[in-house]
Amino acid sequence: MHGVSNLKNKISLIKNNKTNKNDIIRILGPLPVIDKKDNRWAYFEVRETKTKYGKKEVYVNDYIEIYFDKYGIVKKFEFFDLNSMNDIKFAKEKTRSLGVKDTFAKNLLSSTRQRMKNARKKFQKKN
Repeated sequence: MHGVSNLKNKISLIKNNKTNKNDIIRILGPLPVIDKKDNRWAYFEVRETKTKYGKKEVYVNDYIEIYFDKYGIVKKFEFFDLNSMNDIKFAKEKTRSLGVKDTFAKNLLSSTRQRMKNARKKFQKKN
């Protein structure tokens, strides 16, 4: 199990325009995910089991996003379970990473790494 146990039952204690951040911490525990820009907190619960063939199967996948106003009071919250997550449509567009750019140094290191892998394969074949 990962995240908060019994998340689906605990969210019944959250009330819009009444519950504050301290109440959320008391109800759901410490924060796994915080988005300070949107003043949003996220909690999740994932439970999985192994099938008779050893494959992992998720049977509980609950996720809640809680939005706060500027005073720390719950403005709204959205709950997603395993069934509703299957209905979410994701964008097909690809996002280009800003952290790793195609620079000369990156290309040089990549080609050097590839040459080392090829040399290692040749060496292993000889022995």
